[in-house]
Amino acid sequence: MKKNPKCPKCGADETIPIIYGLPTPDMGEKYARGEVILGGCMVTDGIPIWHCKGCKNEWGEFKL
Repeated sequence: MKKNPKCPKCGADETIPIIYGLPTPDMGEKYARGEVILGGCMVTDGIPIWHCKGCKNEWGEFKL
């Protein structure tokens, strides 16, 4: 399993992916456990793909 990156703003290890699109039941469960952020259904270039649980920073760039 690939390790999530550290936050570039605060250096925290507690980062989670931002998931876009219609969530599956599995994604809903992961969201409830705090393992992912649900980013909504609108997907465009440049939206963030990582979220820091510590400082709430969001970064990365989604590519279509």
